[in-house]
Amino acid sequence: MKTLKGLTVLISLVLVLAACSSNSSNSSSTTDGAKKMQDTLTEMQKNVEANDAAKAAKNAEELESSWEKFEDDVKANQADVYGKVEDPLGAIQTGVKETPLDQAVLKEQIVKLNDALKEIK
Repeated sequence: MKTLKGLTVLISLVLVLAACSSNSSNSSSTTDGAKKMQDTLTEMQKNVEANDAAKAAKNAEELESSWEKFEDDVKANQADVYGKVEDPLGAIQTGVKETPLDQAVLKEQIVKLNDALKEIK
């Protein structure tokens, strides 16, 4: 009987530790994803300033691809930040399709998105 109790406690402990490990892994991948998006925004800023619509559009695709990888985690765990990311990201996606690029709008949205990404934990 003691062995069964001990085994039950051990299994419970393993499950708790596995759940904790999973959460910290998600948090790490979320912050890594936000950092990758910030790096892309830095590159995009340069491309917008150079009025290179093709490269800015490619950067917008990279942002969307990166965001898709951890978007659900942010939506579930940081709902207040989720909207702060979605709004400027959507504006950027639309803005890079305009000819010529509206540099002022894109630069403003890049700053907003970068600020929102800094809030992600």
